[in-house]
Amino acid sequence: MPYDIITDSVGLDQAEGAITFHLSAFGKEKTCRITVTALHHLNQGQDGDLLAIFDAHRLRIGQRAFAYLSRDSLISGVVLRALDF
Repeated sequence: MPYDIITDSVGLDQAEGAITFHLSAFGKEKTCRITVTALHHLNQGQDGDLLAIFDAHRLRIGQRAFAYLSRDSLISGVVLRALDF
């Protein structure tokens, strides 16, 4: 794959209501975030451990983040929202 989610970078940001992770793409690390609402949308509206939901949908989340980052390699990161899925 042309990108990789750096495993030890995944963390829950309670204050912002999102999971933050680093995506290695184009030889650089980009900071990405996915909102709690987007995670619940991926989990078909069911509650659950947010990090477990992230892990279950890691491939799809990575693909979507990479798609946004590949449009403009100069941006430093991306925020994924429910409408992105």
